[in-house]
Amino acid sequence: MKKVIYFILVFSVLTILASCASIAPTPPKNAIMSSELTAGQQEIIDLLSVPNNCALMIFDFNTYEAYRSIEIWVEVCQDGEIINRIAGLGQHSDVAEKRNGRLAVIINQNDTTYHWTLSLVENGGRASSIGTTEMTDNSMLARAYGPMDDSASIEDGKEIILYKSIFSTGSINAYDCQTLQEQADLLKEYPYAYLIKCKFTK
Repeated sequence: MKKVIYFILVFSVLTILASCASIAPTPPKNAIMSSELTAGQQEIIDLLSVPNNCALMIFDFNTYEAYRSIEIWVEVCQDGEIINRIAGLGQHSDVAEKRNGRLAVIINQNDTTYHWTLSLVENGGRASSIGTTEMTDNSMLARAYGPMDDSASIEDGKEIILYKSIFSTGSINAYDCQTLQEQADLLKEYPYAYLIKCKFTK
């Protein structure tokens, strides 16, 4: 039953991505940011986020420069070191082109298991990827998580943190995504972390 609900949720998000793309405000050029949704769109997102500790986020991006590819992935870190990369997807063109699209992220948590779904609608194309991670240490009770607070500039080869979920056994310093991006050594403070990243390449 949970799998049925999960796949219905994924399908619903893909439908929202496609139907809302034409009425969404255009994001700043050469930037990626959390989508500015209408009240009706946000209400649908909130309803879909209710079951099974589910979180749903949508990001818009737009470039004035031409890029050959865009990549999005989930990174698993332990004590500041990358130990896994899951649920990755990308779009690649033989000829560089301006990029304009929308990315949806669904995080479905069941105890210590996390299901990640990444969906991309961009320049008329669609792609999606699903991955699962399992936390083996149940003692890490403190957690801070959330998407980026502001827009991030898109630059060739630059990795951008869209979302962070950081864990600790005690008190926790909840740095925002931009701070973690600019000061990667701060990740060593956390025994475990999930990061959703993207990168545009010329």
